[in-house]
Amino acid sequence: MKRVAVITRTKDRPFMLPRARLSVERQTFKDLVWVVVNDAGTCAHVEDNAALARQGGVEVVVIHREHSEGMEAASNAGIHSVDSEFVVIHDDDDSWEPEFLERCIDYLDNNPEYYGVITHSRAIFERVEETGVVELKRSPYNAYLESVQIADLVQQNSYAPISFLYRRAAYDAVGGYNEKLPVLGDWDFNLRILMMGDIGLVPEMLANYHIRESVAPAHGVYGNSITTGATGHIIRDAEYRNHKLREDLAKGQVGLGFLLVQGRQALRIVRGVDSMSNVMRLPQRVWRRIKLKFQV
Repeated sequence: MKRVAVITRTKDRPFMLPRARLSVERQTFKDLVWVVVNDAGTCAHVEDNAALARQGGVEVVVIHREHSEGMEAASNAGIHSVDSEFVVIHDDDDSWEPEFLERCIDYLDNNPEYYGVITHSRAIFERVEETGVVELKRSPYNAYLESVQIADLVQQNSYAPISFLYRRAAYDAVGGYNEKLPVLGDWDFNLRILMMGDIGLVPEMLANYHIRESVAPAHGVYGNSITTGATGHIIRDAEYRNHKLREDLAKGQVGLGFLLVQGRQALRIVRGVDSMSNVMRLPQRVWRRIKLKFQV
């Protein structure tokens, strides 16, 4: 049994998969298995990259799904296909610095009480052209994080799957990813784990979250759900928060639903910080600190 299962979900994105493969191959921590879940896409380029990874010394498991049932179903299928102590989702469009796994495993080995660990991330903005992917700019994605707190996560998801390594025992305890969610499945999963126990932080920028702000119709398959599907995210965010609040109301409890309401209110204040400053009459220097803290 390998210590880490690296799960890559992919579907017809041949420009992306080689970068993900190299990201895994170049890890200084080698006790891993790379599970590539081809979610009802073309098989040839997936098998080609799997063969190259094996030549590079990486153990690879390939799953070809006949029918796509969504990102979370693909994640669960990949995780269930192998045994491991730890799990991490490495989507085909993201990447790591070589020390990512080494730093995260070392952290969890030395902090057995934590259910998982994240690192700081870098946002890499890019566009897709006929010949491949072109990088446009880089910037810190969540370098403001000093710890992983429920109070922050109920506002919005503050880290992408590429930066989160967790214990398989935690995955089993929460029942895996919710396959009924077309988007926001990673946020829901992160919340359920954090409601159960703490998640640590390695304050190093070791994960790269790649973002295509716009994609030509001919390359639509290369889009990010947070950009090309932004409207859907807004709708699903409302549905998710409302659903969790209704669950609390039906049970007569103060639970995740009420926390998500408080998180939404806090987010509205942060996003409306300029207009609210006049109403609440706080000194401008205070509002500048808030804006810097939350990168608004």
